[in-house]
Amino acid sequence: MKNYIHYYVLLVLTALSMTASCENFLEVDAPKNQISQTSVFRNKETATAALTDVYTNLRFKGILTGDTSGMNYLLGCYTDELTSVTAQQTDFRTFYELGIQPNNLAVNGFWTNAYQQIYAVNNIIEGVQENSSYLDTATVNQLLGEAFFIRALLHFYLVNLYGQIPYVQSTSYIVNQHISKKTVPEVYSLLIQDLLAAEAKLGNSYPGTGRTRANRSTAQLLLSRAYLYQNNWALAKEYALKVIANPDYAVVQNLDLAFLKDSKSAVLQFMPVETGANTLEGQYFIFQTLPPANAVLSSNFMNSFENGDLRKVKWTKEVSNSQSTFYHPFKYKQNNKTAASVEYTVVFRIEEAYLILAEAENEMGNVAQSKIYLNVIRSKAGLQGDGSSSQTQLRLAILDERRHELFTEFGHRFFDLKRNELLDQKMLPEKPHWKTYFKNLPLPEQEILINQNLKPQNEGY
Repeated sequence: MKNYIHYYVLLVLTALSMTASCENFLEVDAPKNQISQTSVFRNKETATAALTDVYTNLRFKGILTGDTSGMNYLLGCYTDELTSVTAQQTDFRTFYELGIQPNNLAVNGFWTNAYQQIYAVNNIIEGVQENSSYLDTATVNQLLGEAFFIRALLHFYLVNLYGQIPYVQSTSYIVNQHISKKTVPEVYSLLIQDLLAAEAKLGNSYPGTGRTRANRSTAQLLLSRAYLYQNNWALAKEYALKVIANPDYAVVQNLDLAFLKDSKSAVLQFMPVETGANTLEGQYFIFQTLPPANAVLSSNFMNSFENGDLRKVKWTKEVSNSQSTFYHPFKYKQNNKTAASVEYTVVFRIEEAYLILAEAENEMGNVAQSKIYLNVIRSKAGLQGDGSSSQTQLRLAILDERRHELFTEFGHRFFDLKRNELLDQKMLPEKPHWKTYFKNLPLPEQEILINQNLKPQNEGY
């Protein structure tokens, strides 16, 4: 029965997204078949299946995928985390060589997949709201809360990748066909509204299997990050404290166990679809023979660890032969199927909340309290407490700690350097052709041709 439900929903969602795949997403025609509202969203099982299929799509396509087309790989190559070693002109090599143009397939893929996923969650929001009388209140709140969270999450990454973007809140062709960009503060205001709505509707417990669908703490952690990125230190602190106060989460002291599917540090994970499958990150980052096929951890990054940092020992792995030595990320240990899945992709984890608290406290002048939170992370990495004696020193220490704790996890390094206005300073020594305008990706060329309201193109492209 469960497989039938997912098959049925897949057919419905495929039909609804046909026009989105035929031309630009923001120009998608209104669906002629209203089966989504009349059938899918009047039944708890099919409505829930529509939402879980969105999570599956997030795992496999676009910004959040763990393969070489997602942010882990592309932004790692764009900055100083990864070095491309392939001779082929792949998307990640183009990012590594700073050759991105408005017609780049990966740039277009980030944008198009994200807005198609936003369309799917908007369809769920509208379908559930229009058919709420057929569903119990708890189901309505859960589905809407998760959909609001996903919509905010995707817009969060889009605004940090491209700058000014449309904030799409409707499936209406009339509304979307000529939609205009919003300023970065306007986007943040809207995504925070969505996250506050998600927080209000979601409960503390996780629906479904494991921690693979959003709960209240998931929304609170993204709220904390959003406030941090806006330099709203007090609210960043407030929401991070809410997350660490939840006894369901704990910093995992054994680094070998941190990314297992049952890890207590996980706040949100992506679950593999197939029995025995593990993560796409493990599949695409890990190599066992030389030469490597894709990308490796950069020498700049490998040389940046403090002596005795267990993350270098546990979360990176050396592969050598008589001619050369390379390193790959080893947070995930499995690159093939196992009898049962042992690792899920970690989308959010509790350690980020401690790093947010450290940064927020420091920026508010509370250096001693900041170091307490920072040392929670340093301690499990086998390091002594931070020795910074000033706010300025501690600011750099926190940035460095984020680099080594969150590497190759959804572009944290790029976003941290960008929001701290350090991209030029850090990238120019590594990549002499780096330009200031590389802080934003170009808007996809085909999107501007279809919708002139997306003009002007981002500076420099």
